[in-house]
Amino acid sequence: MKRFVCLIVCGLLVVAGAFAKEGGGTVVGNGAGIVESNFQQGYLSLSKIIANCEAAQNCGLDLEEKNILKDIHEVLTKNLQNKNRLVFLSEKANPGFFTTGASESYRIAKTMLVPNSPIYINTDMLYDKDGNPTLNFNGIVRILVHELGHQTGIEGHSTLDILGAKIATYAEEHTSYFRYNVEETRESVFFSVANYSYPIKTTLVMFNWKNSSSRDLSYAIIANSECPYDSESYAGIEVLNGHYSFDRRGQLSFNAWVKLSCFESFSGSTNIYRKNLHIALDSDLQITGLTVE
Repeated sequence: MKRFVCLIVCGLLVVAGAFAKEGGGTVVGNGAGIVESNFQQGYLSLSKIIANCEAAQNCGLDLEEKNILKDIHEVLTKNLQNKNRLVFLSEKANPGFFTTGASESYRIAKTMLVPNSPIYINTDMLYDKDGNPTLNFNGIVRILVHELGHQTGIEGHSTLDILGAKIATYAEEHTSYFRYNVEETRESVFFSVANYSYPIKTTLVMFNWKNSSSRDLSYAIIANSECPYDSESYAGIEVLNGHYSFDRRGQLSFNAWVKLSCFESFSGSTNIYRKNLHIALDSDLQITGLTVE
């Protein structure tokens, strides 16, 4: 069995190297597609999602799954600085690359049974014929958990399918979507907000612009949410009660409450402050400003 696995791994390494030399594949970051961008964001956010699922009582993980997630977290940590952790290839341009068996043709993703392997994503399956994404963020989370599970050395699919579904379901249950549809068109923008509580309260806020680009606003929101006193330090954040509104000039904006936790060093207590998040949008629904006051 070890020899068989080695043959698969070595073969994939040779093929992938050939594609890279010939320009057959695109490393994530070189493409501007929204699904590719969401795969990158999903990879960066997955440790946070997994940690909160493990700490939650309603995630439904058994002991075996918890042990697998520990190994997945270790792989994630090792590969965060690996620029080739996600590689996007077209099956049409590279026939047979994503075919792993008679019953598994045209897979959307594949990897090898080693931690430092790239996860190869089939770009032919990311968009429909009209250019609309075929995967949402939580679908991407499910795929990443599955492929990272293979990188821990697990060959089978069923256990990883179930585990990926559990993590994706947990992420979905903790995510709120705020969509704005453009009148007389099929275009829309939306904000997605997910709040997590482990190890501290934190938030993941994403902005999706007309299904063509996405942007993580979490760090900008945290950077603008300062504790009011010098004796206090940041201890967590939540974004709540999201909604759209128009000002007197007809300018659209997304607004929400920011629940800021600050640790007070003298008393040892945690103070809670409510601030207002305001994200201004222009006539093309692009972000023009972000404030937390």
